[in-house]
Amino acid sequence: MRLRRTGLIPSDTRVRHYDELDEEAQATVRELAGRPQTAPEADDLDDGDVVKFTDYYEVRAR
Repeated sequence: MRLRRTGLIPSDTRVRHYDELDEEAQATVRELAGRPQTAPEADDLDDGDVVKFTDYYEVRAR
């Protein structure tokens, strides 16, 4: 999974707030936010979800 900063959020997109995520997903978001890295998929996040953390990040499953 990767995170990609986004400013455009379609109305049908599920937006998740960082503090709503489980600990595993929070750790993954902290690790990937703003970095060109990949990590194993988190059970709490799906492809296309947007996470509001320090910015809005789109989840991309690989």
